[in-house]
Amino acid sequence: MLIYPNIVNMLGEITVDVNAICLDRSQTYVLMIEQRQTASCDVLNAAIARCRLPKIYDWGTKTVYFQPQSGTGADEKAFVGYMYFVPPTLDPMRIDIGNIYDWFRNPMQETTMPLSWYPRNFTNPDYLVTDHSIRISDDALYSVQLGLYVIGYTEANDPQIKKFRPEHRTLCRLATYSNRNTPEYRFKPQEERINLNQVERWYLTEWERENTLYTFRFGYLKLAPVKSNDNVEQDVGSGLVSAPISLHWLWTVNNPEFSRKYSKDDPNARREYVAEKSAEMCRDWYNEDGALWNFIRDTETNASCPCVERQAQVDLGRFMPHPRCSQVFRDITCTSMIGAKNCYMSSENIYGSYAGDGANPSGEKTARFPTHYGQVCCYDSEGKLMQTSYQPVIKVVEDTPYNPGFPLRAYEFGTSPYMGQFEVPGLSAFHNDYMPYFLCCKYANFRCQLFYWRRPSSGCQQYQPPAVGEGQGAGSFTTIDNDKFIFNEPGVYTMLYIPQTLTNPEVRIQIRLERYPNRKVDFSLLGRYIGQADLVQPTNATVITGIALEATGTDRVNVVVRKDTRRFRYRTSVIVGNILRYFDTMSIQRFKGVLVYVNNVERGQPEVYVVLEEAQIGVRIRESYALDIDRLQNYQESMGLLDVLLSVPPHYGVRPDGDKTREQEQRRLYNLPRVSGLMRPFPDQTSSSYLLGLTLNDVNSETIRQQIITNYRIPGSGEPGSDQNIAGTVNNNIPMDNMFTTSRDEDKKFEVFPEASMKSGPVYKAAEKYEIGSCRFVAQTGQMLNQLLMTCRDLQQDNQINKQPMQSAAIQRYGVNQCPHNPAQIVQECGDSVPCLYDYSMLDSRILGMEASNSWNAFTLDRSQASRHYNSCGPINIEYPEYLMKTPSLASGYLEGDVARFDCFQSHWIKGDNEYKCSLIVDQNHPDDYRFEWNKGSQPWCRSREKDNLFKWLAAIFGVLGILGLIACLFLCCWCLKQKRRKVAEEKASRRLSYVDEKTPMRADTTYDTRAFSKSKAESLNSLSNRGSLREAEVYRKDQGSGKNYRADYRDAMEEDGNVQAMTNVRSAPNLAEGIDYSSGAGFTTGTEYGGSLGYPPPPPPNYASSLDYMTGDSYHGGADFSAAAGAGNAGGVYRETVTAAAAAPTKTTTTTVTTTTRKGRHGGGNMYAESASAANVQLQNQLLGLNTSV
Repeated sequence: MLIYPNIVNMLGEITVDVNAICLDRSQTYVLMIEQRQTASCDVLNAAIARCRLPKIYDWGTKTVYFQPQSGTGADEKAFVGYMYFVPPTLDPMRIDIGNIYDWFRNPMQETTMPLSWYPRNFTNPDYLVTDHSIRISDDALYSVQLGLYVIGYTEANDPQIKKFRPEHRTLCRLATYSNRNTPEYRFKPQEERINLNQVERWYLTEWERENTLYTFRFGYLKLAPVKSNDNVEQDVGSGLVSAPISLHWLWTVNNPEFSRKYSKDDPNARREYVAEKSAEMCRDWYNEDGALWNFIRDTETNASCPCVERQAQVDLGRFMPHPRCSQVFRDITCTSMIGAKNCYMSSENIYGSYAGDGANPSGEKTARFPTHYGQVCCYDSEGKLMQTSYQPVIKVVEDTPYNPGFPLRAYEFGTSPYMGQFEVPGLSAFHNDYMPYFLCCKYANFRCQLFYWRRPSSGCQQYQPPAVGEGQGAGSFTTIDNDKFIFNEPGVYTMLYIPQTLTNPEVRIQIRLERYPNRKVDFSLLGRYIGQADLVQPTNATVITGIALEATGTDRVNVVVRKDTRRFRYRTSVIVGNILRYFDTMSIQRFKGVLVYVNNVERGQPEVYVVLEEAQIGVRIRESYALDIDRLQNYQESMGLLDVLLSVPPHYGVRPDGDKTREQEQRRLYNLPRVSGLMRPFPDQTSSSYLLGLTLNDVNSETIRQQIITNYRIPGSGEPGSDQNIAGTVNNNIPMDNMFTTSRDEDKKFEVFPEASMKSGPVYKAAEKYEIGSCRFVAQTGQMLNQLLMTCRDLQQDNQINKQPMQSAAIQRYGVNQCPHNPAQIVQECGDSVPCLYDYSMLDSRILGMEASNSWNAFTLDRSQASRHYNSCGPINIEYPEYLMKTPSLASGYLEGDVARFDCFQSHWIKGDNEYKCSLIVDQNHPDDYRFEWNKGSQPWCRSREKDNLFKWLAAIFGVLGILGLIACLFLCCWCLKQKRRKVAEEKASRRLSYVDEKTPMRADTTYDTRAFSKSKAESLNSLSNRGSLREAEVYRKDQGSGKNYRADYRDAMEEDGNVQAMTNVRSAPNLAEGIDYSSGAGFTTGTEYGGSLGYPPPPPPNYASSLDYMTGDSYHGGADFSAAAGAGNAGGVYRETVTAAAAAPTKTTTTTVTTTTRKGRHGGGNMYAESASAANVQLQNQLLGLNTSV
């Protein structure tokens, strides 16, 4: 069964023609799609039925079954076919709407845009229903009115199912066109124009145009037949769709809000309105995305960008060229990464693993799972990563060629099952990642940093390089663990085998080696001198002619070189599931667990890439080194050999440098699988060949040959009689079934197709006589090669003079059969390049020899650079890019040793730290712990000169005011402290008035009469009036006192009489120079005796000592030292008073305890003295004042 078209848009709503036999119009036929819905069909004639497909959210090949649903349908077998469903971004049949980049400009450069389609893709649906007699070739069948509809896409909440799901809504119809059905348009496209300022019919209300319209960030155009009930039905039916486009040009068409706020005559009105709405939509997206899971932790940990472009080129299992922003695919629709030399994206959904709480990770013992995230990495002309944090700084004009890549919340190629939020290929990425970039960075003003805060580019800090190996030319191999050798032996070999573990699937890769034919055979001699069996005469060199790949749960992919005389149009055949695939219209095709894409730069798909998604293993297959054969002279077709590059990610435990000393320990510790095969022939060997080159001793070394043939060759695939293994044995638990001759169970139904035999048969089929006897394969070692070249060169340079007739003939026959054309040139041009010597000699082709040398040297250099671990500090996060510039602007700023310097434009001053360097930081306490980071510093930012001058003046003014305020505060504090101290002093003075036993502090009196020991005070103390005052105080206390104590009553009496002088004299009594004798505390019995005259005695000598004896017999010792101050007058002085009292005998009224008191004070006379006083003086006055005399 044949189906046209067999490449269908996954959005469905398209009609396909099914070619079957003996169709009956009375029967109802259906087209059943594998694992999906069924499509109803209408029979056009006995051989063709037209089916209308629903939306099929899927990407890849689906098996379809066509059969009648009623009548004898149960007795008939179903017709089996296949269809390939593609996302709308890769649909080769989408309508052409001009340059896609113009649809994302603001404002639109033109008011009309082109539109073209092929009219024969549309038929009138009314004819199919009403008129069954119409012929398929009738032109009237294609006469139909077509409407151009705008379909908006969003992923919004559905309250009925309580989930977010994709939504396609018809917003409006722009125009109506008549499908031309004249004969000249059978193979000619119809071209029309789209008026962007006119809408023929809206399917939104006025309120929805002002509100709901802005929830659709983007959409696409759809060309479909106009229905008769179009006024009430928004489902436009089957048709052709365009690539995704922005809808900002639709916001101002018949918009009431725009008409109210802006004038139609304003040329900038549309731009300003779009900028305003874009800012609102950007803020809404920023808040919406911030409420989702922080997926950067997964993208940066599990899919960190390669540090340099060379690593991205060889990391085939994890990264691939971007389909729209890479030179590999020659696509000009890159709208978000302009300025990058090449962009790469993750070749599969980013796989996550269980992380737990992060403290005790145990992800090595858990299975990985695919997420809906993706990674995009862009590189500049120097191959360095472009960083999003520098873009706002570098951007000067609107089209500044610096647009870094950013991670994707919705992977570009979608996520299985391709029908939920973040899962629709292409559309989910535009809704969640690409259109927010345009809203924030292109349409709105000063919002780009919001977008980059949510989508920061990778700093390659977590990137680990892969292990890379290559097999090229005539068996020159560089293994993934850095072994180098040349191996030749026909057969099918296990190139790589990885057993299935908890963390990875089973991986099987096989290659087929065939003997390369002798190109000296002249095909023009066929039928005259040579027969058909002699056209292919194999040599003793083997080349790669095919490769087969599969993993657990994936489709099997076979890539084989086409046979001779069949490589003019297609040089390779890509067979997936026994179905031959072509990549003319689609360079990228995704199958079950496998991604296949080709480099469409060279004609004939000579460069094919295959990625096993879950295993993250990538393979590059090139035919004849992807040479442009059209530019080579004397070549009608390519040479017919493959070279294979294999990339294995680091989580399989294969070190690129070949170090295997701790591999066994790491396998047990991290549960790593055993990786083996032709690309790793010695997995259990602990030694390595690090920094060792390829020598002649490595050419078909017997040790390497026996290891590979014994362990990795598929039984029955070699030449007859070459198998050494016993039938039925399994080598190292490696499956031994031939992936070229067998098929998977689900692919056996397509074995009837001719491409099934293309992969199983040999490319260079030779006669049986060349496989036995003297023509059997003999591997040429390095010594044999060197001897051959030396012998042939000597024969070439020999003049052949004076030779015997038979000798000359034998030499000529040997040279023709065994020697290359020009052995001297081989030795001269190849030098010490072993691949060049071997390929040039064995294949007898200068182009292949020189390409082998160039490819070997280039791969060795690329491998050394790609396997290197680059130390990265990550980009500097710039938060204030206004008026800030980076020097140099496009230089890298993330690797070790990079210097980033920032400056401001001439109208601004730089603030913060403006120079940073990425360097190594070692922990001094733990020398084994180190990291790479920028030097510490504050954020660089710019301030305008006017504002800076204003701030300087304000700072000066406020500084002066601050100093004055500080002085005022200090003065106020001192004044308050002074007042506090004065208050404390007054309180102490009042307390001293209450206690007579305390000495009155000496004051620096200006007159002699007011001093503490003046004559007037001594006379006042001895006067009878003062004695009477004391008696009056005692009488007052007894008669009118409150009865509390002597002190209070006495104070009341003094206040009442106003006799303050008497109180002062009483308090000054203890300061007498002589002692006081008394017999009892109640009063004076014998009076007071003074040791001197009533006049004040002269000053005592410097060392003066006196003693007083009490009547009770107690003695007191004291001394007084006077020190005259220098000078005269009241200069002041210091005195020290020491009183020592011994316990006196108890009396009738008092009890005296031993006390010792030391006092210091200032004396107005400037003398220092020591005074001894009797404790009886204190006791006497205490009794007079009514105080407690017990101390």
